[in-house]
Amino acid sequence: MDSSVDGTVDIISSMPQEILHHILSFIPTQFAIRTSALSRGWRHIWCHTPFLDFDCSYIHGHRRQLTARDINQTIRSYRSPKVTSFHLSMSRNIREHEINSWIEFVLSRNVEKLSLVLDGLPNDHVFEKIFFLSSSLTQLCIRNFDMIAVVSWKSLRNLTLGECNLNDESIPNILSGSPVLETLELDYCRGPQRLDLSKSRSLRRLVIYLRKEPTEIVAPHLHYLSLESFNDGPCTLVDVSSLAEARIHIVVDNYSPPLNLNFLQTMILSLVELRGVPFPTFKVETLTVETRFTRSVIPGLARLLQNSPELEKLIAHATRLFGIPDRDLDRYMDSESLNPDECWRSKYEIFPTLLEFGSVMSCKDGTWKLMASFMEMVMRNVKRLETLVVGLECTKPKGSDARWFEELLQMLQSLSNNNNVSIVLKR
Repeated sequence: MDSSVDGTVDIISSMPQEILHHILSFIPTQFAIRTSALSRGWRHIWCHTPFLDFDCSYIHGHRRQLTARDINQTIRSYRSPKVTSFHLSMSRNIREHEINSWIEFVLSRNVEKLSLVLDGLPNDHVFEKIFFLSSSLTQLCIRNFDMIAVVSWKSLRNLTLGECNLNDESIPNILSGSPVLETLELDYCRGPQRLDLSKSRSLRRLVIYLRKEPTEIVAPHLHYLSLESFNDGPCTLVDVSSLAEARIHIVVDNYSPPLNLNFLQTMILSLVELRGVPFPTFKVETLTVETRFTRSVIPGLARLLQNSPELEKLIAHATRLFGIPDRDLDRYMDSESLNPDECWRSKYEIFPTLLEFGSVMSCKDGTWKLMASFMEMVMRNVKRLETLVVGLECTKPKGSDARWFEELLQMLQSLSNNNNVSIVLKR
Protein backbone atom coordinates (compact mmCIF):
# COMPACT_ATOMS: atom_id res chain seq x y z
CA MET A 1 0.00 0.00 0.00
CA ASP A 2 1.69 3.22 -1.14
CA SER A 3 1.43 6.32 0.99
CA SER A 4 -0.24 8.04 -1.95
CA VAL A 5 -2.31 6.56 -4.76
CA ASP A 6 -3.63 8.93 -7.44
CA GLY A 7 -3.04 11.81 -5.08
CA THR A 8 -4.97 10.16 -2.21
CA VAL A 9 -3.12 10.12 1.11
CA ASP A 10 -3.02 6.84 3.04
CA ILE A 11 -4.25 8.21 6.38
CA ILE A 12 -4.03 4.89 8.25
CA SER A 13 -0.35 4.33 7.45
CA SER A 14 0.50 7.83 8.64
CA MET A 15 -0.98 7.20 12.09
CA PRO A 16 1.33 6.76 15.11
CA GLN A 17 2.36 3.14 15.72
CA GLU A 18 0.55 3.10 19.06
CA ILE A 19 -2.75 3.63 17.23
CA LEU A 20 -1.91 1.01 14.61
CA HIS A 21 -1.11 -1.46 17.39
CA HIS A 22 -4.44 -0.67 19.00
CA ILE A 23 -6.24 -1.35 15.70
CA LEU A 24 -4.44 -4.68 15.29
CA SER A 25 -5.43 -5.69 18.82
CA PHE A 26 -9.00 -6.29 17.62
CA ILE A 27 -8.05 -9.14 15.26
CA PRO A 28 -6.31 -12.51 15.79
CA THR A 29 -2.54 -12.39 15.42
CA GLN A 30 -2.56 -14.57 12.28
CA PHE A 31 -4.55 -11.83 10.53
CA ALA A 32 -2.35 -9.07 11.94
CA ILE A 33 0.67 -10.81 10.40
CA ARG A 34 -0.93 -10.57 6.95
CA THR A 35 -0.79 -6.76 7.14
CA SER A 36 2.99 -7.04 6.64
CA ALA A 37 2.25 -7.57 2.92
CA LEU A 38 0.53 -4.20 2.54
CA SER A 39 3.72 -2.17 2.13
CA ARG A 40 7.28 -1.84 3.33
CA GLY A 41 6.12 0.42 6.14
CA TRP A 42 3.75 -2.28 7.45
CA ARG A 43 6.31 -5.09 7.31
CA HIS A 44 7.25 -5.05 11.00
CA ILE A 45 4.30 -3.30 12.63
CA TRP A 46 2.57 -6.52 13.75
CA CYS A 47 5.64 -7.87 15.54
CA HIS A 48 5.82 -4.81 17.79
CA THR A 49 2.16 -4.80 18.88
CA PRO A 50 1.79 -5.72 22.58
CA PHE A 51 -1.31 -7.83 21.86
CA LEU A 52 -1.10 -11.52 20.93
CA ASP A 53 -4.22 -13.53 20.14
CA PHE A 54 -3.99 -17.18 19.06
CA ASP A 55 -7.46 -18.60 18.56
CA CYS A 56 -6.99 -22.08 17.16
CA SER A 57 -10.60 -22.76 16.24
CA TYR A 58 -11.77 -22.84 12.64
CA ILE A 59 -11.56 -19.41 11.06
CA HIS A 60 -14.22 -17.92 8.76
CA GLY A 61 -14.95 -21.14 6.89
CA HIS A 62 -11.31 -21.70 5.89
CA ARG A 63 -11.31 -24.89 7.97
CA ARG A 64 -7.68 -24.32 8.92
CA GLN A 65 -6.47 -24.54 12.48
CA LEU A 66 -3.36 -22.92 13.84
CA THR A 67 -0.68 -25.40 14.79
CA ALA A 68 1.99 -25.28 17.46
CA ARG A 69 4.49 -24.69 14.65
CA ASP A 70 2.60 -21.56 13.54
CA ILE A 71 2.68 -20.16 17.08
CA ASN A 72 6.37 -20.98 17.54
CA GLN A 73 7.27 -19.21 14.28
CA THR A 74 5.24 -16.17 15.32
CA ILE A 75 6.92 -15.96 18.72
CA ARG A 76 10.39 -16.23 17.14
CA SER A 77 9.57 -13.21 14.95
CA TYR A 78 8.00 -11.21 17.77
CA ARG A 79 9.91 -8.08 18.82
CA SER A 80 7.83 -6.19 21.39
CA PRO A 81 9.51 -5.98 24.82
CA LYS A 82 6.08 -5.79 26.45
CA VAL A 83 3.00 -8.03 26.12
CA THR A 84 -0.11 -6.30 27.39
CA SER A 85 -2.58 -9.03 26.42
CA PHE A 86 -2.15 -12.70 25.48
CA HIS A 87 -5.06 -14.95 24.47
CA LEU A 88 -4.59 -18.62 23.68
CA SER A 89 -7.43 -20.97 22.72
CA MET A 90 -6.58 -24.55 21.76
CA SER A 91 -8.75 -27.64 21.59
CA ARG A 92 -6.48 -30.36 20.12
CA ASN A 93 -2.90 -31.42 19.41
CA ILE A 94 -1.55 -29.67 22.48
CA ARG A 95 1.86 -30.55 23.83
CA GLU A 96 2.23 -29.60 27.44
CA HIS A 97 5.84 -28.42 27.17
CA GLU A 98 4.88 -26.06 24.32
CA ILE A 99 2.05 -24.54 26.35
CA ASN A 100 4.50 -23.96 29.18
CA SER A 101 7.07 -22.36 26.89
CA TRP A 102 4.52 -19.94 25.42
CA ILE A 103 3.23 -18.93 28.84
CA GLU A 104 6.77 -18.51 30.14
CA PHE A 105 7.53 -16.32 27.12
CA VAL A 106 4.67 -13.86 27.69
CA LEU A 107 5.20 -13.80 31.45
CA SER A 108 8.83 -12.87 30.84
CA ARG A 109 7.43 -9.90 28.87
CA ASN A 110 5.36 -8.84 31.91
CA VAL A 111 1.98 -9.74 30.41
CA GLU A 112 -0.94 -8.00 32.14
CA LYS A 113 -4.00 -9.73 30.66
CA LEU A 114 -3.78 -13.49 30.16
CA SER A 115 -6.55 -15.72 28.77
CA LEU A 116 -6.06 -19.50 28.45
CA VAL A 117 -8.78 -21.75 27.00
CA LEU A 118 -7.14 -25.15 26.91
CA ASP A 119 -9.81 -27.71 26.06
CA GLY A 120 -7.30 -30.33 24.99
CA LEU A 121 -4.97 -29.98 27.95
CA PRO A 122 -5.14 -32.50 30.82
CA ASN A 123 -6.85 -30.99 33.87
CA ASP A 124 -3.90 -31.97 36.03
CA HIS A 125 -1.38 -30.17 33.82
CA VAL A 126 1.43 -28.61 35.85
CA PHE A 127 2.35 -25.07 34.86
CA GLU A 128 5.83 -23.73 35.40
CA LYS A 129 6.40 -21.99 38.72
CA ILE A 130 6.60 -18.57 37.04
CA PHE A 131 2.88 -18.82 36.22
CA PHE A 132 1.91 -18.90 39.90
CA LEU A 133 4.37 -16.16 40.89
CA SER A 134 3.58 -13.49 38.31
CA SER A 135 3.56 -9.95 39.68
CA SER A 136 2.50 -8.37 36.37
CA LEU A 137 -0.88 -10.11 35.88
CA THR A 138 -3.88 -7.85 36.44
CA GLN A 139 -6.47 -9.96 34.62
CA LEU A 140 -6.50 -13.75 34.27
CA CYS A 141 -9.00 -16.08 32.59
CA ILE A 142 -8.28 -19.79 32.61
CA ARG A 143 -10.46 -22.74 31.63
CA ASN A 144 -10.20 -26.49 32.18
CA PHE A 145 -7.64 -26.64 34.94
CA ASP A 146 -7.24 -28.04 38.46
CA MET A 147 -6.67 -24.91 40.54
CA ILE A 148 -4.94 -26.05 43.74
CA ALA A 149 -1.49 -24.43 43.85
CA VAL A 150 -0.32 -21.63 46.12
CA VAL A 151 -0.12 -18.40 44.12
CA SER A 152 1.44 -14.98 44.38
CA TRP A 153 -0.47 -12.70 42.04
CA LYS A 154 0.21 -9.37 43.72
CA SER A 155 -1.36 -7.22 40.98
CA LEU A 156 -4.29 -9.44 39.99
CA ARG A 157 -7.64 -7.65 40.07
CA ASN A 158 -9.90 -9.82 37.88
CA LEU A 159 -9.95 -13.62 37.85
CA THR A 160 -12.21 -15.90 35.78
CA LEU A 161 -12.12 -19.67 36.28
CA GLY A 162 -14.11 -21.74 33.80
CA GLU A 163 -14.85 -25.47 34.08
CA CYS A 164 -12.10 -25.79 36.68
CA ASN A 165 -11.90 -28.37 39.44
CA LEU A 166 -11.58 -26.59 42.76
CA ASN A 167 -10.92 -28.21 46.11
CA ASP A 168 -11.20 -26.85 49.65
CA GLU A 169 -7.77 -25.20 49.38
CA SER A 170 -8.19 -23.57 45.97
CA ILE A 171 -10.15 -20.45 46.94
CA PRO A 172 -8.16 -19.75 50.15
CA ASN A 173 -4.91 -20.09 48.15
CA ILE A 174 -6.16 -17.66 45.51
CA LEU A 175 -7.41 -15.10 48.01
CA SER A 176 -4.30 -15.16 50.19
CA GLY A 177 -2.06 -14.80 47.13
CA SER A 178 -4.12 -12.10 45.42
CA PRO A 179 -4.27 -9.22 47.91
CA VAL A 180 -5.92 -6.72 45.51
CA LEU A 181 -8.38 -9.10 43.80
CA GLU A 182 -11.65 -7.25 43.09
CA THR A 183 -13.65 -9.59 40.82
CA LEU A 184 -13.97 -13.38 40.93
CA GLU A 185 -16.00 -15.24 38.28
CA LEU A 186 -16.68 -18.98 38.46
CA ASP A 187 -18.18 -20.53 35.30
CA TYR A 188 -19.25 -24.18 35.40
CA CYS A 189 -16.70 -24.86 38.15
CA ARG A 190 -16.91 -27.93 40.36
CA GLY A 191 -16.50 -27.84 44.15
CA PRO A 192 -16.13 -26.78 46.92
CA GLN A 193 -19.57 -26.48 48.50
CA ARG A 194 -18.63 -23.58 50.76
CA LEU A 195 -17.17 -20.36 49.39
CA ASP A 196 -15.66 -18.45 52.29
CA LEU A 197 -14.49 -15.10 50.95
CA SER A 198 -14.49 -13.35 54.31
CA LYS A 199 -10.70 -12.97 54.48
CA SER A 200 -10.54 -10.93 51.27
CA ARG A 201 -11.37 -7.30 51.99
CA SER A 202 -10.60 -6.23 48.43
CA LEU A 203 -13.05 -8.61 46.70
CA ARG A 204 -16.14 -6.63 45.66
CA ARG A 205 -17.70 -8.60 42.80
CA LEU A 206 -18.62 -12.30 42.65
CA VAL A 207 -20.14 -13.93 39.56
CA ILE A 208 -21.21 -17.59 39.65
CA TYR A 209 -22.56 -19.02 36.41
CA LEU A 210 -24.50 -22.30 36.16
CA ARG A 211 -23.31 -24.11 39.22
CA LYS A 212 -24.93 -27.46 40.02
CA GLU A 213 -23.60 -28.15 43.51
CA PRO A 214 -25.35 -26.60 46.52
CA THR A 215 -23.16 -23.80 47.80
CA GLU A 216 -22.84 -21.64 50.89
CA ILE A 217 -21.51 -18.15 50.28
CA VAL A 218 -19.76 -16.23 53.06
CA ALA A 219 -18.74 -12.84 51.68
CA PRO A 220 -19.27 -9.99 54.17
CA HIS A 221 -17.28 -7.48 52.05
CA LEU A 222 -18.99 -8.22 48.74
CA HIS A 223 -20.81 -5.34 46.99
CA TYR A 224 -22.07 -7.12 43.85
CA LEU A 225 -23.33 -10.68 43.36
CA SER A 226 -24.50 -12.32 40.14
CA LEU A 227 -25.70 -15.86 40.66
CA GLU A 228 -27.08 -18.18 38.01
CA SER A 229 -27.68 -21.76 39.09
CA PHE A 230 -29.77 -24.76 38.23
CA ASN A 231 -32.85 -25.76 40.18
CA ASP A 232 -30.92 -28.59 41.85
CA GLY A 233 -27.91 -26.44 42.75
CA PRO A 234 -29.16 -23.75 45.15
CA CYS A 235 -26.93 -21.29 46.96
CA THR A 236 -27.30 -20.21 50.57
CA LEU A 237 -26.24 -16.63 51.30
CA VAL A 238 -24.77 -17.03 54.77
CA ASP A 239 -23.27 -13.54 55.04
CA VAL A 240 -23.48 -10.87 52.34
CA SER A 241 -24.03 -7.99 54.73
CA SER A 242 -22.33 -5.38 52.51
CA LEU A 243 -24.19 -6.35 49.34
CA ALA A 244 -25.45 -3.35 47.36
CA GLU A 245 -26.49 -5.03 44.11
CA ALA A 246 -27.51 -8.60 43.29
CA ARG A 247 -28.76 -10.58 40.31
CA ILE A 248 -30.12 -14.05 41.07
CA HIS A 249 -31.38 -16.33 38.29
CA ILE A 250 -32.62 -19.86 38.92
CA VAL A 251 -32.54 -21.79 35.63
CA VAL A 252 -35.85 -23.60 35.09
CA ASP A 253 -38.07 -24.21 32.07
CA ASN A 254 -40.96 -26.38 30.94
CA TYR A 255 -38.61 -29.30 30.40
CA SER A 256 -36.99 -29.11 33.82
CA PRO A 257 -37.99 -31.49 36.60
CA PRO A 258 -40.48 -30.07 39.11
CA LEU A 259 -38.93 -27.10 40.88
CA ASN A 260 -37.73 -27.77 44.41
CA LEU A 261 -39.22 -24.77 46.19
CA ASN A 262 -38.06 -25.69 49.68
CA PHE A 263 -34.75 -23.94 49.16
CA LEU A 264 -36.49 -20.95 47.55
CA GLN A 265 -38.77 -20.11 50.47
CA THR A 266 -36.51 -17.26 51.47
CA MET A 267 -35.90 -16.08 47.89
CA ILE A 268 -39.33 -16.02 46.24
CA LEU A 269 -40.84 -12.83 47.59
CA SER A 270 -44.44 -13.98 47.47
CA LEU A 271 -43.65 -17.13 49.45
CA VAL A 272 -41.79 -15.01 52.00
CA GLU A 273 -44.92 -12.90 52.35
CA LEU A 274 -47.22 -15.92 52.47
CA ARG A 275 -45.25 -17.85 55.09
CA GLY A 276 -44.74 -14.84 57.36
CA VAL A 277 -40.95 -14.92 57.07
CA PRO A 278 -39.48 -11.76 58.67
CA PHE A 279 -38.94 -9.27 55.90
CA PRO A 280 -36.00 -6.82 56.26
CA THR A 281 -36.30 -3.08 55.81
CA PHE A 282 -34.35 -1.82 52.83
CA LYS A 283 -32.69 1.58 52.53
CA VAL A 284 -32.77 1.67 48.73
CA GLU A 285 -33.67 4.93 47.01
CA THR A 286 -33.79 3.45 43.48
CA LEU A 287 -35.14 -0.01 42.71
CA THR A 288 -35.29 -1.88 39.38
CA VAL A 289 -37.51 -4.94 38.94
CA GLU A 290 -37.89 -7.09 35.83
CA THR A 291 -40.75 -9.54 36.04
CA ARG A 292 -44.18 -10.57 34.85
CA PHE A 293 -47.09 -8.76 36.47
CA THR A 294 -48.80 -11.98 37.53
CA ARG A 295 -50.86 -12.97 40.54
CA SER A 296 -48.13 -15.01 42.21
CA VAL A 297 -45.57 -12.21 41.88
CA ILE A 298 -47.52 -9.17 43.07
CA PRO A 299 -47.87 -10.03 46.82
CA GLY A 300 -44.11 -10.26 47.30
CA LEU A 301 -43.50 -7.16 45.22
CA ALA A 302 -46.03 -5.23 47.29
CA ARG A 303 -44.24 -6.25 50.50
CA LEU A 304 -40.91 -5.24 48.99
CA LEU A 305 -42.31 -1.78 48.30
CA GLN A 306 -43.79 -1.52 51.80
CA ASN A 307 -40.40 -2.36 53.30
CA SER A 308 -38.54 0.22 51.22
CA PRO A 309 -39.67 3.43 52.98
CA GLU A 310 -36.94 5.59 51.40
CA LEU A 311 -37.74 4.52 47.83
CA GLU A 312 -37.84 7.54 45.50
CA LYS A 313 -37.58 5.92 42.07
CA LEU A 314 -39.01 2.61 40.85
CA ILE A 315 -38.11 1.19 37.43
CA ALA A 316 -40.40 -1.71 36.50
CA HIS A 317 -39.95 -3.68 33.30
CA ALA A 318 -42.95 -5.82 32.36
CA THR A 319 -41.48 -8.80 30.53
CA ARG A 320 -42.57 -12.01 28.86
CA LEU A 321 -39.66 -13.90 30.41
CA PHE A 322 -40.54 -17.37 31.64
CA GLY A 323 -41.23 -17.42 35.37
CA ILE A 324 -41.67 -20.14 37.96
CA PRO A 325 -44.36 -22.47 36.54
CA ASP A 326 -47.75 -22.34 38.23
CA ARG A 327 -47.61 -26.13 38.57
CA ASP A 328 -44.59 -25.87 40.87
CA LEU A 329 -46.06 -23.10 43.00
CA ASP A 330 -49.36 -24.98 43.27
CA ARG A 331 -47.56 -28.21 44.13
CA TYR A 332 -45.58 -26.53 46.89
CA MET A 333 -48.58 -24.74 48.34
CA ASP A 334 -50.60 -27.95 48.19
CA SER A 335 -47.90 -29.73 50.19
CA GLU A 336 -48.20 -26.98 52.82
CA SER A 337 -52.03 -27.20 52.87
CA LEU A 338 -52.31 -23.73 51.38
CA ASN A 339 -54.88 -22.71 48.80
CA PRO A 340 -53.46 -20.23 46.26
CA ASP A 341 -56.93 -18.89 45.48
CA GLU A 342 -57.57 -18.10 49.13
CA CYS A 343 -54.07 -16.72 49.67
CA TRP A 344 -53.77 -14.49 46.62
CA ARG A 345 -56.99 -14.16 44.69
CA SER A 346 -58.88 -12.24 47.35
CA LYS A 347 -56.52 -9.26 47.08
CA TYR A 348 -54.96 -9.70 43.65
CA GLU A 349 -57.50 -11.47 41.44
CA ILE A 350 -57.34 -8.60 38.97
CA PHE A 351 -53.85 -9.82 38.04
CA PRO A 352 -53.62 -12.85 35.71
CA THR A 353 -52.04 -16.18 36.53
CA LEU A 354 -48.91 -17.18 34.66
CA LEU A 355 -50.98 -19.23 32.22
CA GLU A 356 -53.38 -16.32 31.63
CA PHE A 357 -50.62 -13.75 31.21
CA GLY A 358 -49.98 -14.38 27.50
CA SER A 359 -53.61 -13.99 26.46
CA VAL A 360 -54.05 -10.85 28.58
CA MET A 361 -50.99 -9.21 27.02
CA SER A 362 -52.08 -10.13 23.49
CA CYS A 363 -54.92 -7.58 23.46
CA LYS A 364 -54.81 -3.83 23.91
CA ASP A 365 -57.55 -3.62 26.56
CA GLY A 366 -55.95 -6.39 28.62
CA THR A 367 -52.57 -4.68 28.61
CA TRP A 368 -54.15 -1.31 29.44
CA LYS A 369 -56.01 -2.71 32.47
CA LEU A 370 -52.99 -4.66 33.70
CA MET A 371 -50.71 -1.61 33.55
CA ALA A 372 -53.30 0.49 35.37
CA SER A 373 -53.74 -2.16 38.07
CA PHE A 374 -50.00 -2.48 38.55
CA MET A 375 -49.50 1.26 38.96
CA GLU A 376 -52.38 1.57 41.38
CA MET A 377 -50.86 -1.26 43.43
CA VAL A 378 -47.54 0.60 43.49
CA MET A 379 -49.18 3.83 44.67
CA ARG A 380 -50.88 2.02 47.54
CA ASN A 381 -47.61 0.63 48.87
CA VAL A 382 -45.10 3.49 48.64
CA LYS A 383 -44.54 6.58 50.77
CA ARG A 384 -41.88 8.81 49.23
CA LEU A 385 -41.95 7.74 45.59
CA GLU A 386 -41.21 10.56 43.18
CA THR A 387 -40.72 8.75 39.86
CA LEU A 388 -42.21 5.57 38.42
CA VAL A 389 -40.76 4.28 35.15
CA VAL A 390 -42.62 1.42 33.45
CA GLY A 391 -41.02 -0.37 30.52
CA LEU A 392 -43.42 -1.75 27.91
CA GLU A 393 -40.84 -2.70 25.29
CA CYS A 394 -41.39 -6.45 25.80
CA THR A 395 -45.15 -6.35 26.25
CA LYS A 396 -46.48 -4.30 23.36
CA PRO A 397 -49.83 -5.91 22.41
CA LYS A 398 -50.68 -6.88 18.88
CA GLY A 399 -52.47 -4.19 16.93
CA SER A 400 -51.47 -1.40 19.32
CA ASP A 401 -50.99 2.00 17.79
CA ALA A 402 -50.09 5.54 18.77
CA ARG A 403 -53.69 6.24 19.79
CA TRP A 404 -53.69 3.34 22.25
CA PHE A 405 -50.44 4.61 23.74
CA GLU A 406 -51.82 8.16 24.04
CA GLU A 407 -54.91 6.86 25.85
CA LEU A 408 -52.70 5.01 28.27
CA LEU A 409 -50.67 8.17 28.85
CA GLN A 410 -53.81 10.16 29.63
CA MET A 411 -54.91 7.60 32.18
CA LEU A 412 -51.49 7.67 33.79
CA GLN A 413 -51.46 11.47 33.87
CA SER A 414 -54.55 11.43 36.00
CA LEU A 415 -53.07 8.76 38.29
CA SER A 416 -49.84 10.76 38.54
CA ASN A 417 -51.61 14.01 39.45
CA ASN A 418 -53.55 12.29 42.23
CA ASN A 419 -50.40 10.90 43.83
CA ASN A 420 -47.75 13.55 43.06
CA VAL A 421 -45.65 10.96 41.29
CA SER A 422 -44.04 11.45 37.89
CA ILE A 423 -44.91 8.44 35.70
CA VAL A 424 -42.80 7.66 32.64
CA LEU A 425 -43.63 5.02 30.04
CA LYS A 426 -40.89 3.44 27.94
CA ARG A 427 -41.97 1.62 24.80
